[in-house]
Amino acid sequence: MIAARRRDPLLIILVLLIVIIIVSAFLLIRLTRAAVGPAVALCPGPDLYGYSCTSGAGFAYIDATIDTRLYQDDGTMTLPLPFPFTFYGTPYTEVRLSSNGNLQFGNNNPSFSNQCMTDDPVPEMGDMIAPFWDDLDLTFFGFLEYDTVGEAPNRIFVIEWDNIPPYQAEPDDAVTFEVQLFEGSNDIVFLYEDVISFERSNGRSATIGLQSEAQGTALQYGCDRPVVADATGLYFPHPADPNQDLGQEVVIEGQAEARVEAKGNVAELITTLDRHGPTVLSQLRNHWLSQSPARMAEWKWADVTGDGRDDLVLLWHSTSQYPQLTQLVVLAPDETGRLAVLFDEYLSSRQEAVSQIAIVAAADLTHNDRADILLHDEATNQLYLLATTGDLPALIAVPERCTGNLAVLDTNDDGRLEIARDGCQAGRVIMGWNGRSFSQQ
Repeated sequence: MIAARRRDPLLIILVLLIVIIIVSAFLLIRLTRAAVGPAVALCPGPDLYGYSCTSGAGFAYIDATIDTRLYQDDGTMTLPLPFPFTFYGTPYTEVRLSSNGNLQFGNNNPSFSNQCMTDDPVPEMGDMIAPFWDDLDLTFFGFLEYDTVGEAPNRIFVIEWDNIPPYQAEPDDAVTFEVQLFEGSNDIVFLYEDVISFERSNGRSATIGLQSEAQGTALQYGCDRPVVADATGLYFPHPADPNQDLGQEVVIEGQAEARVEAKGNVAELITTLDRHGPTVLSQLRNHWLSQSPARMAEWKWADVTGDGRDDLVLLWHSTSQYPQLTQLVVLAPDETGRLAVLFDEYLSSRQEAVSQIAIVAAADLTHNDRADILLHDEATNQLYLLATTGDLPALIAVPERCTGNLAVLDTNDDGRLEIARDGCQAGRVIMGWNGRSFSQQ
């Protein structure tokens, strides 16, 4: 009994020590988390990971020299990083560049429709660096460029959006800005050379900040407000003591579901058709002709998706002075008849103008029980086929530019249609689908 009583104080002391250790660990965790900040923060931060935001006035603007040749509206491309870069605790070796003023890691969403990070990270945008997420258009003007400067282990990777106009803005109403990623320190810098534009000046329609959708945290500097100016910058130092609860051992290679978002003239067209029905197209044709510059329109209803419902294929074009207005759109109705955009492309490029184009026929030329749309440009004698061989329609250039007549027919009685063309270099040419492209039969 005496020995048992002697052990009681030791047991009490041991229990007290365990309690003290648990409480101390809990308080330490609370203090550490308090030092980093909330999940979604506004600059200067910090956010939950520990990123903060301050002036980038001490950093020099670097003119990137390597053209990505991403001449698209709402386009993305992947680049390998010249050095591993850690973002929100995850090391990355490649990055996706968007024409719309942002970088994405493990994600590939070309969305032009910026959203605020006020309450949560923006859905479907992944781990994103957004120096100026806005609706920018690289189709005809501007450049998305990159470069690596300095020597290891202190290199800087630069991504520059150079003289790019917003969508449907005048070519000279453009913006220029860049992101710098720093080797070793993993710091991030945004620099703004020219962000004054006529319609959307100083970021009044842009989202600016950082986010990790996978880890539920973000740091926003601005959203739809004129918060940036020419010759200014922002500095996001990688935290010296980041939140160790965040970070992934394996990079998540997610990808947003493939889709096309309606905007501009197409969004207005969908709204009008949903409200008034397809009979309004004749009135709209007259309206488009009265615009300056005038736009001519032709359309065809055909089942390009194979779902048993006719889709609207609409072609806009103007005169040879305005090849940038040549636009092809496919709108598909759902079960209720409401329309959604499946395809929306401007057919001219920096290399070739397309202005005298017309719809020639709707026929199953790819042999998959779906209507394909054949188009012919009279100025260049180029044939194009709009075909749905995957999830979404795509435009395919048909080889051989011929000056004579063309016809769609079954030339060898095998039950499959081909394209017959006269006036080719070899005389009459028969082009057939081989499962991947058109080739001479």
